[in-house]
Amino acid sequence: MTAMPLEKMSVSEPSRDVPVAGHYDVIVCGGGPAGLIAAVAAARNGAKTLLIERYGFVGGMSTSALVTPISEFRHFGKQHIGGIPFELLKKAADLGGANVSLESGNYPVNDEILKLAAQRLLLESGVTLLYHSWFSDCLMDGDRVTHIIVQNKAGRVAYAAKTFIDCTGDADLVRAAGLPTTKGDVLQPATLWFQLGGVDTDALDYLFRDAVDGMLPVSQSIRGRLLDLNEQGKIPIFGGPWINKFFHDGMVSINVLREATDASDPEWFTKTECSLRENLQLIIEVLRREFPEFRNCWLAKSGIQTGVRESYHIVGLYELKQDDILVPKAFPDTIAKGAHVIDIHASDSNDQNDLVIPRQEYNVPFRCLVPQGSVNLVTAGRCLSADGPGFGSVRVMATCMAMGQGAGTAAALACKHGYSMSDMNFDQLRETLIAQGAVVDFNNVVNPGAPIELSEYPAVSAAC
Repeated sequence: MTAMPLEKMSVSEPSRDVPVAGHYDVIVCGGGPAGLIAAVAAARNGAKTLLIERYGFVGGMSTSALVTPISEFRHFGKQHIGGIPFELLKKAADLGGANVSLESGNYPVNDEILKLAAQRLLLESGVTLLYHSWFSDCLMDGDRVTHIIVQNKAGRVAYAAKTFIDCTGDADLVRAAGLPTTKGDVLQPATLWFQLGGVDTDALDYLFRDAVDGMLPVSQSIRGRLLDLNEQGKIPIFGGPWINKFFHDGMVSINVLREATDASDPEWFTKTECSLRENLQLIIEVLRREFPEFRNCWLAKSGIQTGVRESYHIVGLYELKQDDILVPKAFPDTIAKGAHVIDIHASDSNDQNDLVIPRQEYNVPFRCLVPQGSVNLVTAGRCLSADGPGFGSVRVMATCMAMGQGAGTAAALACKHGYSMSDMNFDQLRETLIAQGAVVDFNNVVNPGAPIELSEYPAVSAAC
């Protein structure tokens, strides 16, 4: 028999019956910042809720990728994110794993303690957890999702629900359901965060001040020397560096490594993971050699995966745009607020592009979370519908958490009252969110004045 060329080879899997392991009101796929909050919100609103997570813990980028601080809960002295997201951060703070006293609302977290705080919050709220399970596929009945199929050590297992929430970050469930998505030609780069011990944190104390107008301090002397080394071809492109004290003397968390990639392309993302771990070793050697504050540093921990900023976006009922960030709109379906800098990390240089600071918090409409054509599927987190600049602000974790509370609450209301995601009762949704501490007033829009341009600041210093 003549072998088929590999590029033309395909196989057909035999048909098989997949056992249905459970029936729920709401199933949330993905336990990152948006997903874990969505699951809590759904359960607290009376829905029997299942959370599917591929790791053995929740928290997503904040725990698996070590992203800190969680940005941002406050803006210009006003708290614009409350409810369940703030409850989680206070729970972590009570365990010694978060600092919620900072005026900027950029709250540092200890990833290990946040894992426990989030898990407790979920279980106390009545959420059923299923760890070590990958979303694999879904089953449809017309326009409705009826089941998801997960892959784990038990094989392929199905779960049924009335309503589903896609918090995978990459719109995995939306794509499997055949609903429209899009992906930019140039994606924001990925970053491998890491933690160092043995650092002279007293000498770096000037870097550990609170953010001002969303802008975190950056050492111009360290950045300048790294730029020189990059120009000489001795180190790859980088961001920042943003260096945060990690709760104890001698410990820091660093965001500096970056690389262009597509996290939805497994082969490319594998190469990125390998490349960034090599670059991590290189940058630690450079820090030891070039900067006395790091002379005795040692690697305490790196993310179990590279931190992802962007891949697929849904094509939603509404697309959040730059103008919605800079000139806030009174959306009647507001389910969250954001205020982060419009921050677009360059994939091919050491820069941030189009860095602009909103003058006031803006409103995020529920329609940004609903794929066009959806009946019982909603999203939350970074796969929402937004243009490039809009996404550059709304993608940060605190805002994703707030979106999660909105999506989870909507899913529970849909189960209880038979609403379609494309025909939600916005008044009831908003009233329920307000009763549970979320900040979703939308009639407070004022003329915020001109946005603050990057040129007004001496350094590039937005971190996430």
